[in-house]
Amino acid sequence: MMNEKWDKYFFGELTEEEKRELFQELEKDETMKREFAEMQNIVGLSGLLPREDDSLKGERNLEALMSRQEKKLKRKRVFQIIRYAASAAAIIALTWMLAWYMFVGSETPSFTEITVPKGQRVHLILPDGSEAWLSSLSTLKWPSVFSSDARTVELNGEGFFTVTKDASRPFTVQTKKYDVRVLGTEFNVYAYSSSEKFETDLLSGKVRVSSNDDPEEIVNLLPNEKVSLVDGKLIKSSSSFGGKQYREQGIYDFEELTLGEVLERLEQWYDISFTVDDPSLMSKIISGKFRQSDQIETILKAISRADLFKYKIVSQREITIY
Repeated sequence: MMNEKWDKYFFGELTEEEKRELFQELEKDETMKREFAEMQNIVGLSGLLPREDDSLKGERNLEALMSRQEKKLKRKRVFQIIRYAASAAAIIALTWMLAWYMFVGSETPSFTEITVPKGQRVHLILPDGSEAWLSSLSTLKWPSVFSSDARTVELNGEGFFTVTKDASRPFTVQTKKYDVRVLGTEFNVYAYSSSEKFETDLLSGKVRVSSNDDPEEIVNLLPNEKVSLVDGKLIKSSSSFGGKQYREQGIYDFEELTLGEVLERLEQWYDISFTVDDPSLMSKIISGKFRQSDQIETILKAISRADLFKYKIVSQREITIY
């Protein structure tokens, strides 16, 4: 009976009430809880297989990942997960690949931490059924099982979240400087630790953005509003977030952004560095759409045709704009 519940959980077939009952049963047995956490991390990795029609290659990749875990899972359960992984890779239809994966220790709680490779994007299903789409060079860390009173993840980078509603367990995205707290909603968070920029766009529901340094700095957002960090302060404004094409098709949509903002995004997506000889160029307005699979030079050629600037490729990771 327990095995059947586990299978239904990993296939997303349990109701919220059934999930709560399952977690209550796991709390009573530490050995079973650890095994469940290990299996959940493995299932998470099944979604990180490259998109391929060759299911045998998918199985081989997953087997190699599991062997590195050095965990003593029963062979029967392992192959159930392998079969799940082969089907999940096809069902989810992902277009990204895994940068690296880490299982932290054997004691509870355990965490999964994923960093997205440059030029890629990642789609994840979290333990409560919430979904996350991560942009290039973003890192997300989350527990294998959320606690009974909170759901907390840590983000360094950019992520779009669709949160499963659960009034008894708020969902919080923790970043370096700010926390974004919700009950159930769709929102995007931009918060790379390497950048001074912070931004949250809300599509549906409600969110509360609060500062880690100043408890009194709180901004509440309604749909089609966003909050941005301007001169060290959170400023609320209207939002027309256009990230749907990026999430579903890997298309970047630059809509009335400054060249400075575009270059910052390109630096993060492609792990390169720009040197701008003429600072006045940074305020030029750019609009356009580009595919994730496009090379950086293809994008630069397209947007430089408007005679806004010229560029020179100095090295594989350094480009001069003039």
